[in-house]
Amino acid sequence: MSTTDTFDNRFNENRSIVVGSYPQGMVYNPANDLFYVVNQLSDDVSVFNSQGEVLHTIALASIPFTVSYSPIAITVHTKADSPNYGEVYVLSSIRDSISVIALDFTISEELSVIKRPTSFVYNPIDDALYVTGITEANIFVIDTPTRAVAQRSIEGIPSSMGLDSDTGNVFIHIPVLQEVFIYDTAHNRVGLIDQVTKDIIAWAYHPLARHIYGILANDASLLAIDTTSFVASEIPLEGVGGSIAYSVSEGLLYIGETTNNQVLRLNADNDFIDPYPIVDFETGIAIHPTSGLVAVSKATTNSVTLGLVVKQGVSIKEDYDEYRQEFQFNPALVKHLKIISSDRLISTLELEDVSISGKRDRRFLSISNYSSPQNFLSVAEVFDIDGCVIDGLHRWYFTIPAQTTITLLIYYKKLDWFGVLENELDRQ
Repeated sequence: MSTTDTFDNRFNENRSIVVGSYPQGMVYNPANDLFYVVNQLSDDVSVFNSQGEVLHTIALASIPFTVSYSPIAITVHTKADSPNYGEVYVLSSIRDSISVIALDFTISEELSVIKRPTSFVYNPIDDALYVTGITEANIFVIDTPTRAVAQRSIEGIPSSMGLDSDTGNVFIHIPVLQEVFIYDTAHNRVGLIDQVTKDIIAWAYHPLARHIYGILANDASLLAIDTTSFVASEIPLEGVGGSIAYSVSEGLLYIGETTNNQVLRLNADNDFIDPYPIVDFETGIAIHPTSGLVAVSKATTNSVTLGLVVKQGVSIKEDYDEYRQEFQFNPALVKHLKIISSDRLISTLELEDVSISGKRDRRFLSISNYSSPQNFLSVAEVFDIDGCVIDGLHRWYFTIPAQTTITLLIYYKKLDWFGVLENELDRQ
């Protein structure tokens, strides 16, 4: 096997869907395996699946366009042992309310909240919604099972709020004081970060790094706060960040940059790995926790793009060269080939035969003709490969599907070249 030394990362934008007017935040609902996006100017929510099919459009008003809601943010109830599991909450800045979307895709109720709300989170530790606004120095805490509201005072008018989902601590930025205040679920102040001079427009928690991260407004940097020591640092970005989300399947933080149309990925060591370009990114981002499917929204085109990060690379076992040399000096005849795939099978296997004179002859095998229905995995058993030679010179060509592991089980017979020569000499 041979390949190049370096590869490019790319975003496989294979599905683009039309949603409502001016889509903003998005969320993935683990209760029904669907994505939800709020559409600010059409006062509704689009619900779509991983195949890019819009299944529902949920109007926030019973009579559309009679009153403006202007939904700007969305979150989901994620506590699996709660009767409210899977409820989706939509924050409307003009209506001063939270619309509750039940699992049957209806608006089950509308909760009044603080005036001009700008930020909210669902806290699974105390099973409550935390809401802040730009008109008063308070937090509204709504107990989701009872809908009871507690009002808690804070040190100033907040601009945004983040959540440590492991401890339940909330991080609230007060722009006038240039500080981030940290409160536990009992509203005890447990930490303080000062000299935060820029507004924080979006937050995300990285459970492996035990850090919470905030995108600084109009600045190519990321605020990183250690959630144990409450020590903060800034991480430079390549461009101005727009939105942020954590990928459970990869253990990486995704940061979408609006100025250069790319997504950066941050690991638990605060190192960036494999950024990739992306078109049509502006506002929201949500990631499927198992498949790694990424959904990004673009407000100005009323669209959401779904895709996967595809690494265009092939990993080769370190001892491969040793095996290859073994067959170069001691060739083998193939009897049977079994191909096992972690996802999709290769479509075509191209065999190149090389004669003694150096003439090359190629033939193609369609692997779909050899798929084995008796196996649960994607498996093909190829018998028409009988007689092919493995000698380091004859070549096989095939394309590996993205994010797929291909295993080739080759049944072969080593040639006894000394016996062949002795027989030939005896015959002569």
